[in-house]
Amino acid sequence: MATGMIEHRGIVQRIDGERAVVAMETGGCSSCGHGSSCSIGKMAEGRPATLLVVPATPELKVGEMVRVGLPESRLTFSALLGYLFPAFAMLLGAGIGNEFSGNDAATALGAICGFVGALIVARIAIAVAPHLLPAPRLLTDAARPTLSQQE
Repeated sequence: MATGMIEHRGIVQRIDGERAVVAMETGGCSSCGHGSSCSIGKMAEGRPATLLVVPATPELKVGEMVRVGLPESRLTFSALLGYLFPAFAMLLGAGIGNEFSGNDAATALGAICGFVGALIVARIAIAVAPHLLPAPRLLTDAARPTLSQQE
């Protein structure tokens, strides 16, 4: 496993030019040490495979088992931008709404405005600096087994 990477196994479903569509496992992974006790893994259990588009390499073939990696640092930043920032902005908006009016309607309106404002700021930040999002990439293996699409 590469240092600082979260890895998942997948099977190449199709190759479209320079992009490959990979069906990813949806169960818990073992890359972070939590194994299948991770809440993300538990939420994904029983779901069909997740399809992910990654840059293809010339030697890649349909049906090939691959490892896809995401940089941990970018994933952490994305989680902060997508979860913590909107929650904080919602609480800040609720506090501002409460200070101005003191009634529940103003507090709720402030919370909604803070949340929506945070989503807009996050969208603009990602549009201006797309490198903030984690870019999945194929990790190289010395010998990758080829599986059928039914496996």
